[in-house]
Amino acid sequence: MRYDVAIVGAGPAGAAAALRLARAGADVCIIERAQFPRTKACGEYLSAGTVRMLDGLGVAKVLAAHAALLQGVRLFGNGTSAELRFSVPAWSLPRATLDAALLDAALEAGAFCMLGRAERFVCDATAVRVDVRTPDGNIEQIHASVLVGADGAQSVVAREFALNAPSRGRRRFALGGHYAGLRDLGAHLQMFVDGRSYFAVNPMTDGRANVMLIVDEDDLHERRDDVDDFMRQRAAALSGGRIRFDGAVLEGKRIAIGPLAHRARRFSAPHVLLAGDSAQFLDPFTGQGVYLALRAAELASQAIVLRLSGHVSERRAWGEYEMGLRRELVRRRRLSAIVSLLVRVPLLAKRAADLVERKPRVFRPLVDAVTGAR
Repeated sequence: MRYDVAIVGAGPAGAAAALRLARAGADVCIIERAQFPRTKACGEYLSAGTVRMLDGLGVAKVLAAHAALLQGVRLFGNGTSAELRFSVPAWSLPRATLDAALLDAALEAGAFCMLGRAERFVCDATAVRVDVRTPDGNIEQIHASVLVGADGAQSVVAREFALNAPSRGRRRFALGGHYAGLRDLGAHLQMFVDGRSYFAVNPMTDGRANVMLIVDEDDLHERRDDVDDFMRQRAAALSGGRIRFDGAVLEGKRIAIGPLAHRARRFSAPHVLLAGDSAQFLDPFTGQGVYLALRAAELASQAIVLRLSGHVSERRAWGEYEMGLRRELVRRRRLSAIVSLLVRVPLLAKRAADLVERKPRVFRPLVDAVTGAR
């Protein structure tokens, strides 16, 4: 089967790119190994900027009925606390709902989705062949002028085309899931920070919450035989007893995600682009993952439309994509680093908390920049 574009991965980056490309008239095939709807605990905080992008894709009205509004974030750490209000409310939304809505919109626009695992890629002068292992064990071959790798931080596409950069720094993992029975959460995202470890509680609808604990790999290995008890103890310690799991019920399985570090040396190769976490995975502390996925999908679809039109060379179109995505990532990394310093360095945290209490508007520009409210 031959298509203009084959996209590996039907998450936010892949589905949004497919939606934009199908609306632009391209023949698109999405290759996804998981049966939808699927449960994921990451990417359930959606900033104001993310909601605005979803509105631009035409899916925000459908999703709004399933979202809980978040009015701000409460930060606790280093003996201090601060409450930062959002200029524009954020959303708390189940990933299964988000993913399904984006994929449905892409299919309605004319994209095709194949259930299977991309196993092999063969590139020639004009196209890419993807060998897909279907659920019945057969191999289906997809031929496309352009291949988009939107298959996450452990991207097969990035690995097969030698686009990954060497890993560096400490490896961290996220543990958590969806809990019912956590009381008095209100309409604020709550973050509890201690050095490089932190604990996040994202209130959802119906008295449920997305709970995530970020820990170093060494801590995880040390407590690998009692991960659930470790998570409860660490969460209680980081929150100073504010969040307790007494009476809380884990819905479904506990989820482990990681390592929380991935970056590509380049975001493109001949006939190939990377988007979303396949290109770079940022620290989830500031909740910019879904926004970056949707932004990468926007930039990638623009580059691919130019490439398919024949008006510009692939080299030029891919160069513009690389430049645009790197510019966005640099900006987001800088904002994340500023917030991290203000929260994790004790002296700065105390001064920032005092200033927030006395003059909350001082931090409004930073909060607006991080959330994309303006």
